[in-house]
Amino acid sequence: MASSINEALAGTFYLMCGGNKSTFDQMQEILRPLSDDGNLLRYIGATGQAAQVKALVNLVMNINTAGLAAGLGLAAALGLDLKTVMEVFSQTGAASRVIVTDGEDMINRDHSCFFSAAHAAKDSGIALALGRQQGLTLPLAAATKAQYDKMAAIGLGELDKSGIAELTFPGRAPQR
Repeated sequence: MASSINEALAGTFYLMCGGNKSTFDQMQEILRPLSDDGNLLRYIGATGQAAQVKALVNLVMNINTAGLAAGLGLAAALGLDLKTVMEVFSQTGAASRVIVTDGEDMINRDHSCFFSAAHAAKDSGIALALGRQQGLTLPLAAATKAQYDKMAAIGLGELDKSGIAELTFPGRAPQR
């Protein structure tokens, strides 16, 4: 599943399924209503492959979140209007779903937890391990994991992943 609390409440889970295809086909009656009548339902492949795709989703999401925090932190240091910067980001090559899910929270320092920094660190580690198994070096994933590890080390691991902004915005002291 690649969704959060809001999607759960709306019945719009993004479901990625792995395993025996015939079993997946038999489960359609149960899975379709949970996934916007099947519009957000994907058969990924063999057992374990859906978990791999989930790790990749979280890898990219975590990198995007860290990137947004860095961009907004630098924009704040430059004295730019952050709402305007977010609008520009959303309409250019900087566009990412995390602008919608985390941008305002970063600006307002509202890090109510939907996906904790501790989980972001754990999931970044899973993706790094998958990369190592394939002989890959993933420097952005490693840098992102290091930031989320730092959050955990200074007692901010239970904040939402948007709390990574506490490491990048000027003049911010870490908040618990």
